[in-house]
Amino acid sequence: MDVYDTFIEGVKESFSMILNLFPTFIAMILAVNLFINSGVLDYVLSLIKPILKLIKIPGEIIPLALVRPISGSASLAYLNSIFSKYGPDSFIGLLGSVMQGCTDTTFYIISLYFGSIGIKKIRHSMTASLFADLVGIIVSIIVVNLFWG
Repeated sequence: MDVYDTFIEGVKESFSMILNLFPTFIAMILAVNLFINSGVLDYVLSLIKPILKLIKIPGEIIPLALVRPISGSASLAYLNSIFSKYGPDSFIGLLGSVMQGCTDTTFYIISLYFGSIGIKKIRHSMTASLFADLVGIIVSIIVVNLFWG
C-alpha cells in the first residue's frame, strides 16, 4: 500500500466535504458576529444585573456564560479580558476558568458536525446540550463559591 497515494485520495475526498461544510461554517460565523456586535449581550446583561446582585454572582462573568455556547474563541478572548482586568487568581478569574472548562461550544458543535453529515432535526440535541451548559454554569458557580468564595 502506497501511503502517499492513499493520502492524496483522502485529500481529494476532503474537498467535497469542505464544500458541504462551508455554508454552515460561514452562517455560524456571521451569526456569532451579529450577536456579539449587535449590543444584545449588553442589553441582556443590564436586565439581569439586579438579580445577580441579589444572589451574589458577579455580573462580569455573565457575558462569558452567554458567549461560551456560541463561540469558543470569543469566550477565550473574553476570559483573557477578565484575566487582564481582575487577574487569573481573582474570584472572577477562577470562576471564568472553571466555567470555561464546564461548558462547551454547543452551537458550533451542532452547526458544524451535524451540518457536515446532514442532520436536520436537532431539537432534542440542542435542548440537551444547552441544558448541559446551564448545569455546567451553575455547578461552576457553586464549586468556585465553595472552594474560593
